[in-house]
Amino acid sequence: MKQLFFIISIIGTFLGAQPKETIEFQLNTISGQVLNSLDKTPVKNLRVEVLSGNNLLKDSTVTDENGHFNMDKVGYVWKPKILLLSRDYHKLTVKLNPDDLDSLNNIIVHPMITPIPDDQKIPSLAKTPIESRAESFFIKGSVFYYLSIVNEQFSAERIRIKFRKVIDDGTGFIMLNINGMYYEPERCYVPQMGEYENLAYIIDDYFPSPVFGPSGLPQYLDNNLLEPTIIYGTVFDAYTGKAVVGAEVILAGSSKRRVTDEHGKYAFQVNKSGSYQIMVNPPFGYSSSQTGISEILVKSARGGWYRSNHYLNP
Repeated sequence: MKQLFFIISIIGTFLGAQPKETIEFQLNTISGQVLNSLDKTPVKNLRVEVLSGNNLLKDSTVTDENGHFNMDKVGYVWKPKILLLSRDYHKLTVKLNPDDLDSLNNIIVHPMITPIPDDQKIPSLAKTPIESRAESFFIKGSVFYYLSIVNEQFSAERIRIKFRKVIDDGTGFIMLNINGMYYEPERCYVPQMGEYENLAYIIDDYFPSPVFGPSGLPQYLDNNLLEPTIIYGTVFDAYTGKAVVGAEVILAGSSKRRVTDEHGKYAFQVNKSGSYQIMVNPPFGYSSSQTGISEILVKSARGGWYRSNHYLNP
């Protein structure tokens, strides 16, 4: 009996000594200021993400003009950390310690992020034609958002790109022809670092003279204007490369099912971030074996556009 009590005591001591970071804890508000590690200046327009220990996105925001950020009511997170992302700075991950929480479960951090040296940055876009550079943001099969103002209210349309061409209008500015329709570039928002950023903000800084008209629009599209995230794809014959019609595609863990159309395509709308698994039941004439991306990490419930193609063996 004494030996049993001794073993139980050791186990209890070991479990009690486990670090707090292995336990899920509640975060109310995460705030702070991000500074350049070299000159201690504020870093603006930098993306800040809150991730769990298994890299699921819990919340995100962007630093303001003074490098400040704030996220409210984050909730319970297992082994939380923040990830800092920018095109001009090295990626930085900061683990959050429960000992740093105040009595209201708020935490303040002041990370220092290191800029990428000029000789390691993407080459200057001024060395490439304006038209081809603008076209590079409109990839066939992907999406962009077009912002409109109706009765002093913003609205945004998600547009899937089937065809694109950038045209110099002869006045020094450019126009976009997407799917046979013309769009004003300064109203276009394209995927950048997990957000949708105004095309004019991205490109104008790289050229000696403006290539867009002034917009006065926000640099990033508000998350509330984005449509729900979509997981889509095509089921192919692994040997012929042709589309497979009539395959049943299942979003595991839910009741959602789709049957591929005459082009072998399917699509799901999801309303939560997290990890999703795609399963395919083959039609008659195909085996149950399949290849393709079956698990997809959705970082945001809105604005996502994830492709997952699958291949069936006859």
